[in-house]
Amino acid sequence: MPETTAAPAQIRVVNVHLIALLLGLVGTGLTLLQGRYWLAQAADSRVLVLIACVPLIAAIAFAVAPRHALEDHAPLRAWRSAYVLGNLALPVALTLLAMLLVAASGRFENFFGFAVLVAANAGRNLRDLVHHWRHSR
Repeated sequence: MPETTAAPAQIRVVNVHLIALLLGLVGTGLTLLQGRYWLAQAADSRVLVLIACVPLIAAIAFAVAPRHALEDHAPLRAWRSAYVLGNLALPVALTLLAMLLVAASGRFENFFGFAVLVAANAGRNLRDLVHHWRHSR
């Protein structure tokens, strides 16, 4: 009986960036909700508005910045690859870290930089999603 090796399940890179973007936007929304409603003293509304604008600002900034020459344009990736796991785990890990640190300190302003990182990562994924979507057509 011949041995067959099953190829690892694969996902399109566009789908990876879409899922990572959604995770980043959900994480940004959760950190904004925590800063506004879940703390005894609500965060400054100017900081919350800035964080809400960061995904779009980051997407534009990343789109204008030069891209790496060594970027891989493979249309498919294995589900268990470091590329897929890293892109999907980063927004979740940053969101959890931001929310835990803010909850532990009780002040949003002490750790709002982590919320900015979550939002900036969502912007990077938005830029990558648009880039891969445009090149896959």
